[in-house]
Amino acid sequence: MSKALIMLVRVLGLASIILGALLWAEHQQLLGAHIGIGFLVAIAIFVLSVIALTKKAVLPGILGVVFAFLLPLIGFMQLPLTFHTMRAIQVVHIMVALSIIGLGERLYSAIRSAS
Repeated sequence: MSKALIMLVRVLGLASIILGALLWAEHQQLLGAHIGIGFLVAIAIFVLSVIALTKKAVLPGILGVVFAFLLPLIGFMQLPLTFHTMRAIQVVHIMVALSIIGLGERLYSAIRSAS
């Protein structure tokens, strides 16, 4: 199950980053897809975190839970969107999005080593 989840994080994370770039390039019709895919990434990270916590990987598990909640929270703080501007909240959202993919890799590694 963790293998499927990390693959989801990888693929959906990349798709969400691409959609986010297209949103910034004023393709507002993609906002719903970007939000939906972002939620799926956050859910996958949350589930990986719970699995990691059950395998006694406490620090990555807690970080995963925190980041799984931060990603959509910070994303919604950007609304209403102002396109073609890069505000601090947008930069933070991008940093959290990139970090969450790396954190997913760390969670997957911790789960595999504990098994």
